Amino acid sequence: MDRRVIATIVLLAQLTATPAFADWYILLPKDRRPTKENMEEKTLNKKPYKAEKSKIPSPDFKARTLSGTIELQNAKGKEIVVFFFENPYSPLSEELIKKLDDIAGKNKDVIILCVDVNDADYPILSRYKKDMKLQNVRLTADSYIYKQFKDQLKIKELPASIFIDKEGFIRFYSDNIGTTSVEEFAKNVEKTVERLK
Repeated sequence: MDRRVIATIVLLAQLTATPAFADWYILLPKDRRPTKENMEEKTLNKKPYKAEKSKIPSPDFKARTLSGTIELQNAKGKEIVVFFFENPYSPLSEELIKKLDDIAGKNKDVIILCVDVNDADYPILSRYKKDMKLQNVRLTADSYIYKQFKDQLKIKELPASIFIDKEGFIRFYSDNIGTTSVEEFAKNVEKTVERLK
């Protein structure tokens, strides 16, 4: 037999006989191991709205809307709800944005910014606002703002909503809102806005 083959066989025999391989899981990082805290966190993440951390600084965004420009710096002192969606004329987007418009009408100290993630939709938003009879929400189409928030919060699914407090910190967010009913979505938004006051 070739010396290299014999050396390889001897090395494999020694390694498999070593008890360290039986305890390989000990080398896993602590945060990967299932713990009671990890399991509780997974349960929390199934709720429609969650606080990932107590305070996350919001990206310093600037949105050119149909009714003027909104900047985070100028909006401090007001709560901001940023709602990301795609395909404005889909039945789900229409219902959710209509509910947000009603909530914005009841809460004048809250800015509700609805952001279409497709830049090409900006020219149709003026007609969309008129068709939907929207009076209180701010509409824009800006993929860059979406990218800023997506990178920071790891948003996975649309539609998504983000709640920014008066000091400019993200306090709550939710993605994949399509799994909840429109009425439940509206109640969650109203409750979350109240909690931030």
